[in-house]
Amino acid sequence: MTSRFNISPRALRWMAIILPVLFWLGVLAVRSLLFPNSLTWQAALFELAAMALGATIFSYFVFHIVQEREDEVQLRSKQLAALHDAAVALTTELELGTVLQKVVDLAHELVKARYGALGVLEEDGKYIEQFVTVGITPEQRALMGPFPRGHGLLGALIHDGKAIRIPNIAGDPRSIGFPPHHPHMTSLLGVPIRFKGRVIGDLYMTDKIAADGTANTFTAQDQEVLEMFATQAAIAIENAQLYRQKQQLAILQERERFGMDLHDGIIQSIYAVGLQLEDAQSRIEAEPQSAQARVHQAILDLNDVIRDIRNYILDLRPQRFQGRDLKRGLEELARDLRANTFLDVNLTADNLEPNLLSPEQTVEILHVAQEALTNVRKHARASQVELDLVRDADAVVLLIQDNGIGITDAASADGGNGLPNMRERARAAGGDLCIERGKEKGTSVILKIPVCNP
Repeated sequence: MTSRFNISPRALRWMAIILPVLFWLGVLAVRSLLFPNSLTWQAALFELAAMALGATIFSYFVFHIVQEREDEVQLRSKQLAALHDAAVALTTELELGTVLQKVVDLAHELVKARYGALGVLEEDGKYIEQFVTVGITPEQRALMGPFPRGHGLLGALIHDGKAIRIPNIAGDPRSIGFPPHHPHMTSLLGVPIRFKGRVIGDLYMTDKIAADGTANTFTAQDQEVLEMFATQAAIAIENAQLYRQKQQLAILQERERFGMDLHDGIIQSIYAVGLQLEDAQSRIEAEPQSAQARVHQAILDLNDVIRDIRNYILDLRPQRFQGRDLKRGLEELARDLRANTFLDVNLTADNLEPNLLSPEQTVEILHVAQEALTNVRKHARASQVELDLVRDADAVVLLIQDNGIGITDAASADGGNGLPNMRERARAAGGDLCIERGKEKGTSVILKIPVCNP
């Protein structure tokens, strides 16, 4: 609402002084013309009536302006309070669909619109990707068919990026009409939603509801309030989109972790069980007791695998290496490799101070070592493996060296999970991993974990 009398309070104060004086001078001038000879009762009555009429007109004029200003201030205060409440309400939600619906619901309440819609634009900002409405029933929405893409007046707001406020939609040359089963709409107020200078969506409000319930036109103050709300809505929408992206990224990272743990843990354990059973099969006739012992061990190892799979289903970590210190875990890996291959496996390990490495770091290092030894067993064609765990001045260094054919460029770029998993686990442990061909033959795997001196 805008006052028809755009007069400042300072001007009103001067008018309260000047106008009565001018009016009194005017009355004196008229009285001298009408009653030039003497002061009669008729002249006094005229003067009194004129003064009363003038005071009445002046009071009505001044107080009418004051009342309009007061009404305008009260309305603006209510709208600003509603705007504040709407902004606060948006901060309580993070789920994108809920945020979008809440934005359009709050916007249509702020400007008292009968219908409202929020169009979220595609990444390139040319067309509408999502369209959320209020004031239209689900049955009406279903009859209207696909949501608009951004033509007519909606497209004008998208392309121009400027607010639109018109009293009659049908009378605007940019309008292309309504689809079948669309409710009749008259007035329109549309404002862009900007984030960091980029239009990410638009708010469309139609048919402002007057005090008597009839459709009315939107005011400049409605536009100002909706534009201020659009600024808050942009932040809420962007936060919700970032939250969704973070959730999706967390899901992808969890899938990668599952794949890495399956590859480095369960699959490797199953492979080792297979080697045990192959060895037991070869010993059945000549060494039945030894074969039986290996079958028994294979059964125990398979039970461990089943437990790990169950832990995955329950969203827990695999049990392999849990609770191990680094030296004892490496001894276990070396022992398993000796038992299941003809390799000569040598381990040299310095004693590490308690709590030098976190349990998480220890598990990651042991998984790297397991993958490295599995690669030696599968691909290296080696006869000897050396494992050295060294406590350096400012780091813990694990060196795994074999005397096989050496890693090839094809093996480094074969697209498998082994080497990427090793590098990812090294990063997770806060260290660096180097895999290179030996000086004469074989492959060297060097994992260095920086530590602080106690």
